[in-house]
Amino acid sequence: MNAMIYDAVIIGAGPAGASCAVWLSLLGFKPIIIDRASTVGGLCALNPFPDPWNITAPDLTGEEVSVQIKKSLESARVPVLLEQMVKNIQREEASETLLFKVFFEDKEKQLHAIRGRNIVIASGVKHKRPVQMKENERYPNILLGPGKHVYKQDFVMKKVAILGGGDNALENAVYVMDRGVRTVDIYARSIRAQKKWLNSINPKQLHIGEYEFDPDNMCINGEKYEIIMVFYGYEPQLDGITHLNLKLKEMGYIWTEEKTAQSSIPGIYAIGESANRMHPCVVTSMADGIVAAKAIQRSLEGIER
Repeated sequence: MNAMIYDAVIIGAGPAGASCAVWLSLLGFKPIIIDRASTVGGLCALNPFPDPWNITAPDLTGEEVSVQIKKSLESARVPVLLEQMVKNIQREEASETLLFKVFFEDKEKQLHAIRGRNIVIASGVKHKRPVQMKENERYPNILLGPGKHVYKQDFVMKKVAILGGGDNALENAVYVMDRGVRTVDIYARSIRAQKKWLNSINPKQLHIGEYEFDPDNMCINGEKYEIIMVFYGYEPQLDGITHLNLKLKEMGYIWTEEKTAQSSIPGIYAIGESANRMHPCVVTSMADGIVAAKAIQRSLEGIER
Protein backbone atom coordinates (compact mmCIF):
# COMPACT_ATOMS: atom_id res chain seq x y z
CA MET A 1 0.00 0.00 0.00
CA ASN A 2 1.16 3.52 -0.80
CA ALA A 3 2.35 5.06 2.52
CA MET A 4 1.29 8.55 1.45
CA ILE A 5 -1.81 9.98 3.11
CA TYR A 6 -3.60 12.25 0.64
CA ASP A 7 -5.79 15.14 1.69
CA ALA A 8 -8.43 13.99 -0.78
CA VAL A 9 -8.89 10.90 -2.91
CA ILE A 10 -11.04 11.98 -5.85
CA ILE A 11 -12.93 9.32 -7.79
CA GLY A 12 -13.40 10.59 -11.34
CA ALA A 13 -11.28 12.71 -13.69
CA GLY A 14 -14.07 14.60 -15.42
CA PRO A 15 -14.60 18.38 -15.13
CA ALA A 16 -15.89 18.14 -11.54
CA GLY A 17 -13.15 15.89 -10.17
CA ALA A 18 -10.37 17.67 -12.07
CA SER A 19 -11.59 21.09 -10.91
CA CYS A 20 -11.66 19.93 -7.28
CA ALA A 21 -8.17 18.42 -7.57
CA VAL A 22 -6.60 21.46 -9.23
CA TRP A 23 -8.06 23.85 -6.67
CA LEU A 24 -6.94 21.68 -3.76
CA SER A 25 -3.43 21.45 -5.18
CA LEU A 26 -3.22 25.20 -5.79
CA LEU A 27 -4.46 25.76 -2.22
CA GLY A 28 -1.48 23.74 -0.96
CA PHE A 29 -3.07 20.34 -0.34
CA LYS A 30 -2.34 16.85 -1.69
CA PRO A 31 -5.14 15.39 -3.83
CA ILE A 32 -5.03 12.32 -6.06
CA ILE A 33 -7.47 11.21 -8.77
CA ILE A 34 -8.56 7.66 -9.59
CA ASP A 35 -10.52 6.98 -12.79
CA ARG A 36 -11.63 3.81 -14.55
CA ALA A 37 -11.21 5.40 -18.01
CA SER A 38 -8.01 5.46 -20.06
CA THR A 39 -8.00 9.26 -20.30
CA VAL A 40 -9.18 12.23 -18.27
CA GLY A 41 -12.24 14.27 -19.17
CA GLY A 42 -15.17 12.02 -18.29
CA LEU A 43 -18.00 12.24 -20.83
CA CYS A 44 -16.22 15.21 -22.45
CA ALA A 45 -13.59 12.82 -23.78
CA LEU A 46 -16.32 10.97 -25.70
CA ASN A 47 -17.76 14.08 -27.35
CA PRO A 48 -16.31 14.89 -30.81
CA PHE A 49 -18.51 17.97 -31.23
CA PRO A 50 -18.08 21.62 -30.12
CA ASP A 51 -19.89 22.65 -26.94
CA PRO A 52 -21.29 26.18 -27.46
CA TRP A 53 -22.73 26.12 -23.93
CA ASN A 54 -19.18 26.30 -22.51
CA ILE A 55 -18.62 30.04 -22.83
CA THR A 56 -14.88 29.75 -22.11
CA ALA A 57 -14.28 27.41 -25.05
CA PRO A 58 -17.17 27.61 -27.55
CA ASP A 59 -15.06 26.38 -30.47
CA LEU A 60 -13.53 23.38 -28.68
CA THR A 61 -14.90 19.88 -29.01
CA GLY A 62 -15.40 17.77 -25.90
CA GLU A 63 -12.23 15.88 -26.80
CA GLU A 64 -10.30 19.15 -27.00
CA VAL A 65 -11.71 20.27 -23.65
CA SER A 66 -10.38 17.00 -22.21
CA VAL A 67 -6.91 17.89 -23.49
CA GLN A 68 -7.16 21.20 -21.62
CA ILE A 69 -8.27 19.39 -18.46
CA LYS A 70 -5.21 17.15 -18.74
CA LYS A 71 -2.95 20.21 -19.09
CA SER A 72 -4.49 21.79 -15.99
CA LEU A 73 -3.94 18.65 -13.93
CA GLU A 74 -0.34 18.39 -15.10
CA SER A 75 0.30 22.08 -14.41
CA ALA A 76 -1.06 21.69 -10.87
CA ARG A 77 0.97 18.48 -10.46
CA VAL A 78 -2.02 16.37 -9.53
CA PRO A 79 -1.29 12.62 -9.65
CA VAL A 80 -3.86 10.75 -11.76
CA LEU A 81 -4.31 6.99 -11.74
CA LEU A 82 -6.14 5.90 -14.91
CA GLU A 83 -7.70 2.55 -15.79
CA GLN A 84 -8.22 1.81 -12.11
CA MET A 85 -11.53 0.48 -10.80
CA VAL A 86 -12.54 1.46 -7.27
CA LYS A 87 -13.73 -1.65 -5.45
CA ASN A 88 -14.14 -0.58 -1.84
CA ILE A 89 -13.85 2.37 0.56
CA GLN A 90 -13.35 1.80 4.28
CA ARG A 91 -13.05 4.09 7.28
CA GLU A 92 -9.91 3.46 9.36
CA GLU A 93 -11.53 3.22 12.76
CA ALA A 94 -8.22 3.00 14.64
CA SER A 95 -7.08 6.37 13.32
CA GLU A 96 -7.25 9.34 15.70
CA THR A 97 -8.37 11.61 12.86
CA LEU A 98 -10.75 11.00 9.98
CA LEU A 99 -9.05 8.64 7.54
CA PHE A 100 -10.27 6.47 4.68
CA LYS A 101 -8.73 3.60 2.78
CA VAL A 102 -9.61 3.24 -0.91
CA PHE A 103 -9.12 -0.13 -2.60
CA PHE A 104 -8.88 -0.22 -6.39
CA GLU A 105 -8.09 -2.75 -9.10
CA ASP A 106 -5.79 -2.25 -12.10
CA LYS A 107 -6.06 -3.74 -15.61
CA GLU A 108 -4.33 -6.94 -14.44
CA LYS A 109 -6.90 -7.34 -11.63
CA GLN A 110 -4.26 -6.54 -9.04
CA LEU A 111 -5.66 -4.90 -5.90
CA HIS A 112 -4.08 -1.71 -4.52
CA ALA A 113 -4.94 0.66 -1.70
CA ILE A 114 -4.30 4.30 -0.82
CA ARG A 115 -5.34 6.41 2.14
CA GLY A 116 -6.98 9.81 2.25
CA ARG A 117 -8.42 12.24 4.78
CA ASN A 118 -11.38 12.95 2.51
CA ILE A 119 -13.16 11.19 -0.35
CA VAL A 120 -14.66 13.10 -3.28
CA ILE A 121 -17.06 11.15 -5.49
CA ALA A 122 -17.01 12.65 -8.97
CA SER A 123 -17.71 9.46 -10.89
CA GLY A 124 -20.37 11.06 -13.07
CA VAL A 125 -23.14 9.23 -14.86
CA LYS A 126 -23.65 6.46 -17.38
CA HIS A 127 -26.25 5.99 -20.10
CA LYS A 128 -29.38 4.21 -18.92
CA ARG A 129 -29.61 0.73 -20.38
CA PRO A 130 -33.07 -0.57 -21.37
CA VAL A 131 -34.26 -3.41 -19.15
CA GLN A 132 -34.85 -5.52 -22.26
CA MET A 133 -31.11 -5.59 -23.01
CA LYS A 134 -29.25 -8.37 -21.19
CA GLU A 135 -26.56 -6.98 -18.89
CA ASN A 136 -23.56 -8.86 -20.30
CA GLU A 137 -24.78 -9.14 -23.87
CA ARG A 138 -23.21 -7.10 -26.70
CA TYR A 139 -25.51 -5.36 -29.16
CA PRO A 140 -23.25 -3.89 -31.86
CA ASN A 141 -26.08 -2.14 -33.72
CA ILE A 142 -27.75 -0.64 -30.65
CA LEU A 143 -26.17 2.68 -29.68
CA LEU A 144 -26.65 3.89 -26.10
CA GLY A 145 -26.66 7.66 -25.68
CA PRO A 146 -24.79 10.35 -27.59
CA GLY A 147 -21.04 10.43 -28.14
CA LYS A 148 -18.15 9.32 -30.31
CA HIS A 149 -19.74 5.95 -31.15
CA VAL A 150 -22.54 7.84 -32.95
CA TYR A 151 -20.03 9.96 -34.83
CA LYS A 152 -18.21 6.84 -36.04
CA GLN A 153 -21.34 4.95 -37.11
CA ASP A 154 -22.17 4.56 -40.81
CA PHE A 155 -25.81 5.58 -41.31
CA VAL A 156 -25.92 5.73 -45.11
CA MET A 157 -29.11 4.07 -46.43
CA LYS A 158 -29.82 2.46 -43.06
CA LYS A 159 -33.22 2.04 -41.44
CA VAL A 160 -32.91 3.67 -38.01
CA ALA A 161 -35.10 3.77 -34.90
CA ILE A 162 -34.57 6.24 -32.07
CA LEU A 163 -35.95 5.59 -28.59
CA GLY A 164 -36.61 8.58 -26.34
CA GLY A 165 -38.35 11.92 -26.42
CA GLY A 166 -35.79 14.31 -24.94
CA ASP A 167 -33.35 16.76 -26.52
CA ASN A 168 -30.66 14.13 -27.08
CA ALA A 169 -33.07 11.88 -28.95
CA LEU A 170 -34.39 14.50 -31.34
CA GLU A 171 -31.05 16.24 -31.82
CA ASN A 172 -29.52 12.92 -32.86
CA ALA A 173 -32.49 12.23 -35.12
CA VAL A 174 -31.69 15.46 -36.95
CA TYR A 175 -28.01 14.48 -37.01
CA VAL A 176 -28.59 11.07 -38.63
CA MET A 177 -31.01 12.54 -41.17
CA ASP A 178 -28.08 14.63 -42.40
CA ARG A 179 -25.96 11.47 -42.68
CA GLY A 180 -27.91 9.81 -45.49
CA VAL A 181 -30.21 7.44 -43.61
CA ARG A 182 -32.97 5.70 -45.51
CA THR A 183 -35.61 6.19 -42.82
CA VAL A 184 -35.79 7.39 -39.20
CA ASP A 185 -38.58 6.57 -36.74
CA ILE A 186 -38.72 8.09 -33.27
CA TYR A 187 -40.50 6.19 -30.49
CA ALA A 188 -41.27 8.10 -27.30
CA ARG A 189 -43.69 7.62 -24.44
CA SER A 190 -43.79 11.42 -24.15
CA ILE A 191 -42.03 14.37 -25.78
CA ARG A 192 -39.81 16.59 -23.59
CA ALA A 193 -37.52 18.03 -26.27
CA GLN A 194 -37.14 21.72 -27.03
CA LYS A 195 -39.37 23.19 -29.70
CA LYS A 196 -36.41 23.88 -31.99
CA TRP A 197 -35.78 20.13 -32.33
CA LEU A 198 -39.46 19.31 -32.75
CA ASN A 199 -39.69 21.80 -35.58
CA SER A 200 -36.99 19.84 -37.44
CA ILE A 201 -38.90 16.55 -37.31
CA ASN A 202 -41.64 15.38 -39.66
CA PRO A 203 -44.66 14.48 -37.44
CA LYS A 204 -44.99 11.22 -39.39
CA GLN A 205 -41.64 10.14 -37.92
CA LEU A 206 -42.93 10.49 -34.34
CA HIS A 207 -44.62 7.54 -32.64
CA ILE A 208 -45.83 8.70 -29.22
CA GLY A 209 -47.08 6.23 -26.63
CA GLU A 210 -46.12 2.82 -25.30
CA TYR A 211 -44.04 0.57 -27.55
CA GLU A 212 -42.43 -2.88 -27.47
CA PHE A 213 -38.66 -3.09 -27.80
CA ASP A 214 -37.07 -6.42 -28.81
CA PRO A 215 -33.29 -5.90 -28.83
CA ASP A 216 -32.45 -9.50 -29.77
CA ASN A 217 -34.36 -9.17 -33.03
CA MET A 218 -33.72 -5.42 -33.52
CA CYS A 219 -37.48 -4.73 -33.56
CA ILE A 220 -39.76 -1.98 -32.31
CA ASN A 221 -43.46 -2.91 -32.30
CA GLY A 222 -42.56 -5.77 -34.62
CA GLU A 223 -40.84 -3.45 -37.13
CA LYS A 224 -37.25 -4.47 -37.89
CA TYR A 225 -34.43 -1.89 -37.93
CA GLU A 226 -30.75 -1.97 -38.88
CA ILE A 227 -29.66 0.52 -36.19
CA ILE A 228 -31.44 1.39 -32.94
CA MET A 229 -30.36 4.42 -30.91
CA VAL A 230 -31.42 4.65 -27.26
CA PHE A 231 -31.67 7.96 -25.39
CA TYR A 232 -33.17 7.13 -22.00
CA GLY A 233 -31.06 9.67 -20.14
CA TYR A 234 -28.47 8.99 -17.46
CA GLU A 235 -28.06 7.36 -14.09
CA PRO A 236 -25.30 7.90 -11.48
CA GLN A 237 -22.15 5.82 -11.77
CA LEU A 238 -21.81 4.40 -8.25
CA ASP A 239 -19.76 1.24 -8.80
CA GLY A 240 -17.53 0.49 -5.84
CA ILE A 241 -19.31 2.82 -3.42
CA THR A 242 -22.84 1.43 -2.99
CA HIS A 243 -21.75 -0.39 0.19
CA LEU A 244 -21.29 2.99 1.90
CA ASN A 245 -25.08 3.35 2.06
CA LEU A 246 -24.92 7.06 1.37
CA LYS A 247 -28.18 8.95 1.53
CA LEU A 248 -29.61 9.17 -1.99
CA LYS A 249 -31.98 11.57 -3.69
CA GLU A 250 -34.73 10.77 -6.14
CA MET A 251 -33.46 8.84 -9.18
CA GLY A 252 -30.52 7.47 -7.14
CA TYR A 253 -28.25 10.52 -7.12
CA ILE A 254 -26.14 11.17 -4.00
CA TRP A 255 -27.65 13.59 -1.50
CA THR A 256 -25.30 16.43 -0.47
CA GLU A 257 -25.31 19.53 1.70
CA GLU A 258 -25.94 22.52 -0.53
CA LYS A 259 -23.10 24.77 0.69
CA THR A 260 -20.35 22.15 1.07
CA ALA A 261 -21.19 19.22 -1.26
CA GLN A 262 -20.62 16.90 1.71
CA SER A 263 -22.64 13.68 1.67
CA SER A 264 -24.46 12.09 4.59
CA ILE A 265 -21.11 10.67 5.78
CA PRO A 266 -18.61 13.22 7.15
CA GLY A 267 -15.48 13.44 5.02
CA ILE A 268 -17.16 12.07 1.90
CA TYR A 269 -18.19 14.60 -0.73
CA ALA A 270 -20.12 14.15 -3.98
CA ILE A 271 -19.91 16.60 -6.87
CA GLY A 272 -20.98 17.02 -10.48
CA GLU A 273 -23.41 14.67 -12.11
CA SER A 274 -23.07 11.86 -9.55
CA ALA A 275 -24.89 14.19 -7.14
CA ASN A 276 -26.92 16.05 -9.78
CA ARG A 277 -26.46 19.16 -7.61
CA MET A 278 -27.04 21.72 -10.34
CA HIS A 279 -28.07 21.76 -13.96
CA PRO A 280 -25.60 19.18 -15.31
CA CYS A 281 -23.01 20.56 -17.72
CA VAL A 282 -19.27 21.15 -17.90
CA VAL A 283 -19.41 24.60 -16.32
CA THR A 284 -21.57 23.70 -13.31
CA SER A 285 -19.49 20.57 -12.71
CA MET A 286 -16.33 22.66 -12.53
CA ALA A 287 -18.03 25.05 -10.09
CA ASP A 288 -19.13 22.09 -7.99
CA GLY A 289 -15.52 20.94 -7.72
CA ILE A 290 -14.55 24.31 -6.28
CA VAL A 291 -17.34 24.12 -3.67
CA ALA A 292 -15.98 20.78 -2.40
CA ALA A 293 -12.34 21.96 -2.53
CA LYS A 294 -13.09 25.01 -0.39
CA ALA A 295 -15.13 22.92 2.07
CA ILE A 296 -12.23 20.46 2.40
CA GLN A 297 -9.83 23.38 2.88
CA ARG A 298 -11.94 24.73 5.75
CA SER A 299 -12.16 21.27 7.31
CA LEU A 300 -8.42 20.54 7.10
CA GLU A 301 -7.35 23.97 8.28
CA GLY A 302 -9.83 23.69 11.17
CA ILE A 303 -8.18 20.43 12.23
CA GLU A 304 -4.71 22.05 12.11
CA ARG A 305 -5.86 24.97 14.26
